[in-house]
Amino acid sequence: MSSSRPDNVEILDDGSRATYKPEGAYVQPEGGSGPTAFFDGMTQGQPDPAEPATPDAPAQAQEPAPQDGGEPAAPQVDPAELAQTAVSQMGLEAPEIASTPNNTETLGAVGLPVWLWVANPGETTTGPNTTSASAGAVTVTATAKFTGMSIDMGDGTTIECDGPGTEYPGTGIDPSPDCGHVYEQMSDEQPDGLYTVNITAHWGVEWESNTGETGTIPVELTTSKQLRIGQYQTVVTDVS
Repeated sequence: MSSSRPDNVEILDDGSRATYKPEGAYVQPEGGSGPTAFFDGMTQGQPDPAEPATPDAPAQAQEPAPQDGGEPAAPQVDPAELAQTAVSQMGLEAPEIASTPNNTETLGAVGLPVWLWVANPGETTTGPNTTSASAGAVTVTATAKFTGMSIDMGDGTTIECDGPGTEYPGTGIDPSPDCGHVYEQMSDEQPDGLYTVNITAHWGVEWESNTGETGTIPVELTTSKQLRIGQYQTVVTDVS
C-alpha cells in the first residue's frame, strides 16, 4: 500500500481506491464491486460500518369500512322497533267506563237494559293519536285508532262493542244501540254482592317509515268496574 495521501484519496497498485480518514483507510476494489475494506493500522478486512436499521412504522388501527361517501357505516335502525318507540310516546290509556247503573250505590234491575260507554273520550282514550319517532336517517310515523271494546259482564257473558258506546240519554228503558247488556240474575250471590265488569279496549296502530316499510301493532288496555243488580218487586194494594 502506498503511503501518499493526495486529497485523502489514492489509487493503489492493484487498482483499488483508498480513501483516508482520521479513523483509518477505506479501500474499495477496482470497479466498485465487492465490499469496502477498512484499515485502522491494527485490524484489516473490517467491513464498512453499516447504517443503523430504520425501525418499522407502527401498524395503524383499521378504520371501519367506509360507505360510498367515504364515511364509516352508520348503525342500522329497525323501523319496526322504532314504531314501538312511537307507540310508547303516545300515552295511550284505558278509558273510564260509565254505565247505568254507574256505581255500587245505585241498584240496577234484572231485566232492565244496562248501557255502557266511554266517559272520557280523547286522544289517549279513544284516539285517533298520531306520533313520529326518528333514529339516524329513519323516521316512523304511527297512527293509533280505537277499534272497540270487549266487556266481560261478570255473569258469564262477554259483549263486543264496535266503538266507544253511546251515552244513556237519561230516560227510558230502551236497550243501548251499540254497547249494552241485560242481566238475568241478581248479583247478591257474587263476591260482595257485586258483578265485576272487566273492559278491554282495543287499538290498532298503523305505521309507515321513510324507508318504505309499514306495519300494524295491536294494543289492548284493560280496566274494570263493579255493578249491583237487584230485583224490583211490584206491590199491589187494595184500592177499593
